[in-house]
Amino acid sequence: MAWFGHEHLKKGKRYSTERNRSDSVNKNSEFASFYGFAQPTTAQLLTADGESFILRVCLRKHEEPAGLQDWTGSIINQVMASSEPIARLCKVCSKLNIQRFTHPLHPCHDPLPCSTPPIEGAHATFFPLGSIDEIKGRRFTCGFCNLIAESLDKEPSDLNGECSVRETEEFCNFKLPIDVKGRDPSMTHFHLTQLSVLYYPPIENRFHGPSLPWEFKERDAWTSHYIQTFQVKARSCADSGDPTAAFLQTEQEFLDTIGGRYVSTQVNVQLLRAWLHQCESEHGDVCVPSLRLPVERNGETGFQPTFVVDVTQSCLVDTPSHCRYVALSYVWGIASAFRHLLENTRDLRKKNSLHSFPIPATIRDAITLVRAIGERYLWVDSLCIIQDDSKMQQAEMMRMGSIYSKALFTIIAAAGDHANRGLPGVEQGSREQVQKILKLADCELLTVIDIRNRSNRIDDTTWAERAWTFQERVLSSRVLVFSETQAYWNCRAASHSEERALEQVRDIHRCRLSFPQQPVTDSLSWERLQPLEYCDIYRGLLSSYRQRHLTYHADMLNAFNGVSEILGTLQDDIFHWGLPQSHFSYAITWAFTGPSSRNYVDVPVFDNDGSKQMISIPSWSWAAWSGADLTRTPFLRAGDDIDVRPVVHFHIVDEKYQLVVIKDRPMQDHPGDFVPTSWKNGQPHQFQPLTQLPVTRIGQLHFWTSLANLRVIRHWSAMATGSVHYILFPSPNFERDTHSTYEIVDQDFIVVAARDPGELILLAVEWRDGVAYRVGITDVEEVDWLRVETREWRLITLG
Repeated sequence: MAWFGHEHLKKGKRYSTERNRSDSVNKNSEFASFYGFAQPTTAQLLTADGESFILRVCLRKHEEPAGLQDWTGSIINQVMASSEPIARLCKVCSKLNIQRFTHPLHPCHDPLPCSTPPIEGAHATFFPLGSIDEIKGRRFTCGFCNLIAESLDKEPSDLNGECSVRETEEFCNFKLPIDVKGRDPSMTHFHLTQLSVLYYPPIENRFHGPSLPWEFKERDAWTSHYIQTFQVKARSCADSGDPTAAFLQTEQEFLDTIGGRYVSTQVNVQLLRAWLHQCESEHGDVCVPSLRLPVERNGETGFQPTFVVDVTQSCLVDTPSHCRYVALSYVWGIASAFRHLLENTRDLRKKNSLHSFPIPATIRDAITLVRAIGERYLWVDSLCIIQDDSKMQQAEMMRMGSIYSKALFTIIAAAGDHANRGLPGVEQGSREQVQKILKLADCELLTVIDIRNRSNRIDDTTWAERAWTFQERVLSSRVLVFSETQAYWNCRAASHSEERALEQVRDIHRCRLSFPQQPVTDSLSWERLQPLEYCDIYRGLLSSYRQRHLTYHADMLNAFNGVSEILGTLQDDIFHWGLPQSHFSYAITWAFTGPSSRNYVDVPVFDNDGSKQMISIPSWSWAAWSGADLTRTPFLRAGDDIDVRPVVHFHIVDEKYQLVVIKDRPMQDHPGDFVPTSWKNGQPHQFQPLTQLPVTRIGQLHFWTSLANLRVIRHWSAMATGSVHYILFPSPNFERDTHSTYEIVDQDFIVVAARDPGELILLAVEWRDGVAYRVGITDVEEVDWLRVETREWRLITLG
C-alpha cells in the first residue's frame, strides 16, 4: 500500500498530511477499482496561520515504479497553487471586462459547423495595455502585468511596440453529451474562449516581406505575434486522477469540468490511464484498424515483432501470441546508444538484464511509464531488432506498418534530439514548471503552454523533422506524446492535453490545439479508397515524408515501407521502389519543386535463399534523388492533377530477375474527354516481345515509347530555390530572367504518360551503355510533339 503521509514545505508554509482510515467508499468505486486505486484518502493541509482544508485523493493499491511516486505530492502542489491570494490589478487591467473572459463558455443556437463569434458583436474585442515599457513598469503592482512582463522578458531586447488583450478568442466549440440535459432546447453548442495578449510593433517598423536568413531571429520585433494566452481553470474534476469518471447529469455539472488544468512537474499517470481507458471503452472500432494485412489474408495469425521488452521482468522475450504491446517512437541522435547485437542477445533475454545495460534514458522512461500505466510489453527498435543481423533487420523494416498499426498505442518522445533526453515528467526533475497562475475573485487563470505560433511546437522538434518517425506517427492509431512541457493524447476520435480538461466533451470543432499533428491517414476509414482519394493520400504522404531528414540516404525506401505496406493492403496494391502499381503512370510523373540531384545509393535486396546483393535505386524512383541544398529540403509532388493517363505499357525486372508486367489501371477507368493518341500513329505494327529481352539489373523498366532528341533551353534559379526546367520550343523573342541560369543543350526525351487535354508528359534522359536514366521531367502539347521530325519508336530500358 502506498501510504500518503509526509510533511511538505513550500513558500514558507508548513503542511502536514495524515490518512483518514474511516473514509466512506468512493461513489466511483468502479473506476477506482479499474485504475487500481485504494479507498479515498483525506489529507488535512495546515497553513502557518492555523487554517486548514481537506484534500481527498485516491491512492494506488500498489507502489508506483521509481520516478512516478509523487503524484499525490503533485496534487498537493496543485491545491496549494489554488490557495494563492487573489491577485491585485493595476488601473489599466482593472478596466478589462473580467466577467467576459472569466466565464469562457458561451452558448450558441446556430447550426454546426459554426462561424459565429463567441459573443454577439465581439468579432474583435481588443483592449490596449500600453507600451512594453509601461507594462514592465507595472509588473510589481499588478499580477496580470507581471505575467505578461515575464513573457516579454523572453522576447528580443529591441521590442518597443505595444500590447493588447483579445478577450474572447475562440479555442473550440462543442456539443453537450447526449446524456446531459441542457437548460435551453434550442441551444446547439458552446464556444470555449481564451484570453490572448498580442504584440503590435510601431507602424514604422511593421514587417511587409520575407526575411533574409540572417534576419530570422530579429524579425519577431517587426511582426505582430502572440505574447501569452490565458485559459480559465476548470471549476471541478480538472485535477482528479480520472476526469472521465465523473457522473454528470446537469448542464452545469458538465460545464464545470471544462477548462484549463494545472500541469505539474511530474506527469499524472492516472490521467494517461484515463485517456487510454476512454478510448478503448467508448470509441469502438474507430480507433482500431480493421484491415487485414497480407499474412493474415493468407491464413496466418498475423505478423508480430520477433521480440518485445517485458517491463515486469526487465528483459527481452519472444513476442507472445496475440501480444498487447506499446511501441516507442523516438530519435536516436548522433551519439552512440546501446543496441541489441548478436553478441549480447543471449544476455538481454535474462530476467532483470536491462538493469545492467546502459539503456538510453528515453527507453528507460518508456519502460517505467508502460509499467505504471499497467501494461506489460514494449516494442523498441534498438532493442527488439538485432541491429547487426541484416536479414532480420530487413524483414522487420518491411513490416513497420504491421508493428506500429497493431500497437496498443505509441509513445512519442518529442523532446530533445537524442535517445538520452528521456520522457519529460516521468523522472522527478525532468520537466520544468512553466505554467503560471493568476487567481481572480471568481476563477483562476492559467497561462497556456501550447501556443500555436511559439517556437516550442511539436512540429518544430527534431522528432518531427526525422524521416523514420514520420511513418511511426502515421501508422499509429493512438499516440501518447511527450513534449518538453506536457503530454498529449491523440486517437482517431479524440485529442487531449495535460493542460486542457476536455475529456467529457464530444463533437469538438475548430480546435486550436497545435498538436497532435493530424496526418493524412487520419481520414482513412480502413475501407478501400476511390482512385482520386488514393492518389490524394499517396501524394500527401509522400510530399510530407520527403520534407523530412534522413541520416543515411540508403534508408529512403525503408523509412517509407510501413506506409507502402498499409496502403498496399488497403488497396490490394503492390509498390515498385516506392511507386504504387495501380497508379504507376501517375506516380512516375513526380517532380521536385526545389533543387535535387541523384544520390546513387545502393540498397540490399535478398533472394529466397537469404543471399544479399546490393542494387542501385533506379533513377525513375523518387528515392533515387536527394535535395542538392540541404538547408532547403525539396518538396515532392506526385504530379499536379489526377488527370494523368497511362499510355505506356511498363514491364519491370523483379527481385527474381523475372520481367513482369506493371498492372496500371486500365484506360477505361480514367475519366476524361480526351486522351492524346495521335502520337502513337508511327508505332511499329509488331513489337519485339519483351519476354525475350536479356534482363541484367533488378529495378529496370522496359517499354516501347516515342523518343526524340531536341535542342532546348535548360534553366534553373541562380539562387538554387527551384528545380531544373526545360523550354522545348522557345520563341524568337524569348527573354531571360536575370535571376536564373540558362544553357542550350541537346536532350533526349521519352513519352511516359499523358494528361488531359492533349498533353504528353516526357522524361528527360541520358544514356550509359544503352540504358536510359532519368534526369528531369517536362510536358508538351501533342500537336507540338507531332511536328518533331526526329521522333522514333524505341524499346527503352530505363535504369
